Amino acid sequence: MRWMAFAAVAVTCVTLQTTVAPHMAVGGVRPDWIVVIAVFFAMHARTLDVVIAGWFIGLLADFQTAERFGVLSIAYALAALVAYATRENVFRTHPLSHFAITFASAIVVQASLLLYYLLCGGFGGGSVSGHLVTAGLIAVYSAVWAPPLHALLLKMSPWLGLSSPRYSHAGLAHAQ
Repeated sequence: MRWMAFAAVAVTCVTLQTTVAPHMAVGGVRPDWIVVIAVFFAMHARTLDVVIAGWFIGLLADFQTAERFGVLSIAYALAALVAYATRENVFRTHPLSHFAITFASAIVVQASLLLYYLLCGGFGGGSVSGHLVTAGLIAVYSAVWAPPLHALLLKMSPWLGLSSPRYSHAGLAHAQ
């Protein structure tokens, strides 16, 4: 993986997450584009690169918060590990795979945040069930964004130093 290209994508993503995503909110639920990007790299990078990429993009997200520094780094690293663990069992270039794995990874991020808030003394208003519903909606909304964003990033794979799977054993080889 080309780390400078990854850093450019990660910084762009975190910048868009903090500036554009609030305007994309539907009913108070905004997409988590950071998890979409973390899943993409987890599905296409080498093993060690997956953990580093997930942690780094979480670290960038941590810089945007003041109250929970370190929590997002761990949450996105765990989300990247979930995506990495499932990538050999799905077609990595299929939009349904992008949706499903991003949904599962977003649930990991949201569950990590909910656990953090529970351990730190609550949510500051609202019920646990309300926060669970919101977490599920964030995961769905983020997963909806995965197919188009992954398609864009797949086109950028050579620039990012990532190889696309060929699936030659299934008769689905990509023309290079």
